[in-house]
Amino acid sequence: MQRRTLLRRAALLPLLCLDLPRAFAASGASAAYAAASAAPSVPARAPRVVVLDWGLVETLLAMGVMPAGVAEIDSYNASVVAPAVPRGVTDVGLRLAPSLELLQQIAPDLILINSSQESQREMLERIAPVRAFAVYTDAGSPYRRSCEVTLQLGKLCKREAAAQALIDGTQHAIDTARARLDHARTSAHDEHDAHDALGPAAPLYLIRFFDGRHVGVYGARSLFQDVMDALALRNAWRGPTDYWGIGVAGLEQLAGAPDAGLLYFDPLPAGVDRQLASNRLWRALPPVAGGRVAALPPFWGFGMLPSAARFAGALADALTPALNEPSALRDPQHT
Repeated sequence: MQRRTLLRRAALLPLLCLDLPRAFAASGASAAYAAASAAPSVPARAPRVVVLDWGLVETLLAMGVMPAGVAEIDSYNASVVAPAVPRGVTDVGLRLAPSLELLQQIAPDLILINSSQESQREMLERIAPVRAFAVYTDAGSPYRRSCEVTLQLGKLCKREAAAQALIDGTQHAIDTARARLDHARTSAHDEHDAHDALGPAAPLYLIRFFDGRHVGVYGARSLFQDVMDALALRNAWRGPTDYWGIGVAGLEQLAGAPDAGLLYFDPLPAGVDRQLASNRLWRALPPVAGGRVAALPPFWGFGMLPSAARFAGALADALTPALNEPSALRDPQHT
């Protein structure tokens, strides 16, 4: 596959492709809705929303808001994992091409999208007002933006307290993971160092396999980088990333940090485990040759606060046992 094709697919990935406290982002409602809500004789109610962005979906569900419709529910549940979309929510089709017929049947008060889906606005506004939220931008800082958008969603959906609880709960989850990692750093055995085991002291490559030779590497402007910064974990990737926070790299580009560990997301694309088993380049990479490789559970790489909290816990789970249990590490060849 040519690099140009890979780059094009990688750019489309965010659009094609937790245990959190339940008391766990969008502008205000339309002028008509705001006026109605403000009228003393009309009780305020949360708008019925259809949501085409998965980060917004996980945030609303974590705040206890049930959308009237969600795009690609099965794929959402497989990729985002938690909080899952409950049964009874209507699947409105593709995120980039929802069913207009279903949307008309649902007759939502609002349709919520992310800022990269603006090209759909004109079509969608024939059915209901549209609100777009910018979490991933060239400016980066998706964690901070997720907090801001969460508060906006809370106000929009009459869940201000739940929105603040989501922000506080996420910070607590990150603080808890940081404490676990700090303890592991200070209690590591003398015979272990960054060269011998995967742990919180070594720089880390965080990757998602595209095929047996190319990966997406998460770095600057990704939610995962924001969480790693909060956990005092070093990212071994210094290459460029797009505004979603992901770069495209060949396996050979993962050899630049000899002492690095490597974390990859499950599930692997079909056949990649067999390709890696016979790939000498993969086997020769310092993290692989040194046994500093571990798998992470499935994650949506372009999520918001629920994904951030769950990712912090997954990092702590992956890195703290590794200091004393190197046999727990898993190579894709052995999946």
